[in-house]
Amino acid sequence: MSYVRNHLSRGEEVVFDTRQHWFAVIARTWVWILLAILAFALLVFLSTGESPFVNDGVDGIATIVVLIALLLSLAWVGIVIWDWRNQEWLITTRRVIRAEGILNKSVVDSNLEKVNDARLDQSWVGRIFNYGTLDILTAAEEIGGSGISDFPMIADPVQFKVAMLNQKELMERPDLAPLPSQRPSSPRQMQRAAPMPPRAGSDRVQQVRDESPASPELAPSPVAPPPPTPAPERAASPGDRMTATLESLAGLRDRGLITPEEYETKKRELLERM
Repeated sequence: MSYVRNHLSRGEEVVFDTRQHWFAVIARTWVWILLAILAFALLVFLSTGESPFVNDGVDGIATIVVLIALLLSLAWVGIVIWDWRNQEWLITTRRVIRAEGILNKSVVDSNLEKVNDARLDQSWVGRIFNYGTLDILTAAEEIGGSGISDFPMIADPVQFKVAMLNQKELMERPDLAPLPSQRPSSPRQMQRAAPMPPRAGSDRVQQVRDESPASPELAPSPVAPPPPTPAPERAASPGDRMTATLESLAGLRDRGLITPEEYETKKRELLERM
């Protein structure tokens, strides 16, 4: 984590982060870059020459000097790039912070409530490559104090200024801050919808039934066969009725419920009706 982010107060968050444009590195090191190129060319010339340029002693000393110049040039360019990479020009929810330095850190910050004015200078080249110089006037500077004075050759100067002014307005008017329910949130993970069963009467009803495996819980219970319909009884004839009546009378006679004379009388009456 960066140096400045470790020193943020509780609830403070970084809104915008930038540093100097990489043109600033070129502006600080172009002489050393040219020196490194020249030293490298001389070193190649002295090391690949078939005959000594002056003499062996002078060429040896010149080679050492050129090599030292090459190493010093590359070292200085590397230090400048390292210093540029360690720049942190931040806008947080409360402050404007400018931090620089590799080993020895220099951190200057100012509360957004104290920012009174901001001036942005951009040349036509700066507008093309998106860099400029931003001057910030704070209340401490107006009364003779020290504060953030300028951000020379800052990258993304327009976005930096807009973010600073927007955050300052949010501090002065908290009612403009979006409600928690209106803040963008990460989209919820949608579950894949299960396929709906086909409707009754659909052409795929029979196909789905044929393709779906039969489970013991959903298997239809076997239908019991209907009971056999009893055959209609045949209509009794007069002779059959006579025989049944005589058998009933004989049974009554045998059990002593009627006398033999009464049995014969009833039998004779039945036979006369035939």
